Parts: sequence; structure tokens; C-alpha cells
Amino acid sequence: MKIAMAGATGDDPAPGAVWSDAERVYTQAYRDLLRVAYVLTGSGPAAEDVVHDVFCRVGPRIAELDNPAAYLRVAVVNQCRSIHRRVRRAPRLDRPADIVLDPGLTELRDALAALPVRQRTAIVLRYLCDLPEAEIAGILDCRPTTVRTLVHRGLADLRTRISDPVEHDPTPKDPRHV
Repeated sequence: MKIAMAGATGDDPAPGAVWSDAERVYTQAYRDLLRVAYVLTGSGPAAEDVVHDVFCRVGPRIAELDNPAAYLRVAVVNQCRSIHRRVRRAPRLDRPADIVLDPGLTELRDALAALPVRQRTAIVLRYLCDLPEAEIAGILDCRPTTVRTLVHRGLADLRTRISDPVEHDPTPKDPRHV
């Protein structure tokens, strides 16, 4: 383990150097990872826990990684998937009634939550993280064509779940036609 042996030989960095890399990566990647975790879990506290747990597990090894941000993103997505597996088995608790959100955000959150986990994850990685299909395929352990299918079907499902107020507005667009 790198932390335990740090400083023991001339090749190993000092313990502070290993954690300074982790702090730098944490500072740069935290907000993006938190957004991904929030959208995938639907909960701010759960998202913070996921990101914190991932950083705690990966922090000591962060200097060894070629692309720490990508590795952390995959770890966050996997941790969120693990949470979904546990939640599926656990009894559902009612949400607190005193939380008031913008109705549009609530509708989007509920529509995303209704999607299958793989579709939601593909959409979040594609549109929130702006990742290419090949990278998403690597994270989801599938082919890029599967990613395209997941995104296409997920967006189609979202379109049916979210009503467009402009489309359904009964008022005429041109005031002369009143």
C-alpha cells in the first residue's frame, strides 16, 4: 500500500505528496462528480456520501492513476448503481412533504427516476458529463451501439413523461386570432 510505505525508499513520494494530489483532484472534480451522483441517486445527501466514499477509497492511490477524473467518474457511477440495487431490495420510505421544488425540476427528477438505471446513467453521462459514446460504453460495460439505443429509448421515454407546456397551451399564438 502506497501510504504505509511512503517515504520508506527513495522512489516513494512523501505521504503529503500523495494526498496533495488527491486534494487537487478533489478540488477539480468534486462538483462534476456530485452532479452526476445527484442525478443518478436523486438525493443530495446520498450524492455527497457517494462522492465522499469514492474519494476515501481512491484517495491514497490517486497518484498512480493515469486519468483520475475518469476513474473517479466510473467509481461514482458504479457506487450509484450499487445503491440502486440496495434500494430496490429495501422498503420504500415516503419523501418529506415540506420540501418545495420548482415544478419543472420535480417533473424532470421524477421522470429521470422512472427510467431504468442503465438508461438514466447513459443519459446523465451523455448530456450532463458530455462523454462520447465509446467512453460511456466502457463505463456501462456494453457496446457503443447499446449506448445509442439506451439514450434514444430513454429520451423517448422522457418525452412521453414530461409534458411541454407550450405544446399543450390552449391560448392562441397570434393575438389577432382571438
